[in-house]
Amino acid sequence: MEGREDTDFIAMLRKYGLQVTYQRLAVYQSLFFSKEHPSAELVYQQVRKRFPMISLGTVYKTLERFHDVGLIQKVSPLTEVARYDAMTLPHVHMVCLECQSVQDASDLMMELKLPVPERNGFKVTTQQILLQGYCAHCRKGDDGLPV
Repeated sequence: MEGREDTDFIAMLRKYGLQVTYQRLAVYQSLFFSKEHPSAELVYQQVRKRFPMISLGTVYKTLERFHDVGLIQKVSPLTEVARYDAMTLPHVHMVCLECQSVQDASDLMMELKLPVPERNGFKVTTQQILLQGYCAHCRKGDDGLPV
């Protein structure tokens, strides 16, 4: 997230009236570059490498604030631990029932054409599709090959 993306993110922070700090940039970069959908604890561990004085509470508050203004998504799979995603465009998440890993399945969104009805005055503001199953690692049989 170098150059243009940093500038765009700084502009978004300012648009929402959020102060631009190195810690906030580091929290967002940790999510942006993550191949996983990390928990606040994992984000904290990453950011702490650069900013040893940052607290877990600061990371939680930052993630929640980013979520509140729509800069990130909160993915709540099967446990009480929320996971976070920097990709805010609608996409599908696959959640492993065994190891709790979360993977994007962006290509599936193109195939899914779900109408979003607004009935009884209910206005949809966020869509999230979770597919539950077993990842390739957890599906391995005794012989080490996928089942």
